[in-house]
Amino acid sequence: MKRACLIALALLFTLAVAGVAQAEKEKQGNLIVSFDGGISPRSLPRTDKAPVAVSVDTTFQTTDGSDPPPQLREIAIAINRKGRMFNRGLPTCRVRNIQPSTIAAARRICGGAIVGKGHVRVRVNLGSQPPFTFKGAMLVFNAKPSGHKRRLLAQVYGLKPPSAFVLTFKIVKQKGTFGTVIRTILPKSARKWAYVTHFDMTLRRIYTYRGKRQSYVSASCAAPAGFPGAVYPFARGKFGFDGGRVVTTTLIRNCSVR
Repeated sequence: MKRACLIALALLFTLAVAGVAQAEKEKQGNLIVSFDGGISPRSLPRTDKAPVAVSVDTTFQTTDGSDPPPQLREIAIAINRKGRMFNRGLPTCRVRNIQPSTIAAARRICGGAIVGKGHVRVRVNLGSQPPFTFKGAMLVFNAKPSGHKRRLLAQVYGLKPPSAFVLTFKIVKQKGTFGTVIRTILPKSARKWAYVTHFDMTLRRIYTYRGKRQSYVSASCAAPAGFPGAVYPFARGKFGFDGGRVVTTTLIRNCSVR
């Protein structure tokens, strides 16, 4: 009987996860927000935490081809509380060290503080010429805290035209399903010309602290006893646009117990 129950549970789990590994799309007026992401690997311990990479991928587009599109002002990504971010013993980086700077120079100056990477696409509207798209690679650095709040610096560099800028993310702990929020606001200096159309970021860093192997991000698969895995709310994205428009969407993902 016990074996039959476990087989039934495994079948239910398989059916439940069949449709969760896809992007979420939210439409509000002429704006479409596509939100994707997850953790890797998805096979994790039931109770102990293991190193993982956390990725988020977001695209902003319009139904009517508006150019430039609505301006993104705020990104807030809330991660499930079963994930842990640990930075003790990591070097830190300051904005003045990497701005302005190429990706290669930033890596040379603050390489010990790197905790992730990504890409950004921005529709640039200068008013004096037709809008054009700026594409930049991104490095993510562990930064000095502000007060009691941890921070990340996302340095973006592109070649056409050669440009660099830094986004500062605050890391905030909170209670509830989503225990960690990573949040940034578009700098005022960029609000006259920058219209973000794509943003993706992956956080992963393995390092040694006091003789022990540590991971910047780690997680467990909190499946109930007898279940081979779990379906869970992985992340909630909140995206604020000019004019006060806010789009919120949640990603459901799955993990398996190893």
